[in-house]
Amino acid sequence: MKYSILASTLLLAGGVAVLSGCSQVQEPAGICNMSAIAAQRQLAAAPSRVQGGESPLLEMPLNSVSITDYSVINKLYVRTVNARRTPTGTVEVYAQIINCTDFPLNAEARTQFYDAGQAPSEPISAWKRFNLPARTSNTYQTQSIGTQSAAFYMVELRETK
Repeated sequence: MKYSILASTLLLAGGVAVLSGCSQVQEPAGICNMSAIAAQRQLAAAPSRVQGGESPLLEMPLNSVSITDYSVINKLYVRTVNARRTPTGTVEVYAQIINCTDFPLNAEARTQFYDAGQAPSEPISAWKRFNLPARTSNTYQTQSIGTQSAAFYMVELRETK
């Protein structure tokens, strides 16, 4: 009987210890330090249209995601963007997008593929919509039509209502 009471007491104490761990407040995932993210954003200098002159424009670099909607530039974070050749020879682009806000967002993206000379190699893709619940991520994914002509890509990202 002594051992039964001791075992019950230990089980009760262990249960209380486990439950007390549940009472800790956990921060939600997807907390973004937007000032650090903004400091990392870099644009490439565009070539000048006038021979020998400097361009006033900054160009969006290839093989990247460009957030073209100013209203979400401090709400969305592109965690990764990658591309790979599929077994059939097309190029598959995928990007992980994180919603840094406390409310759901709807976004859409499209991709332009370019050849080795950086000229468009096929028509720009249609806008593909996806939902981003608060403080979560989602993956945008698309494939080129051509098999060998796509050497570079650029993804445009914007919010949709």
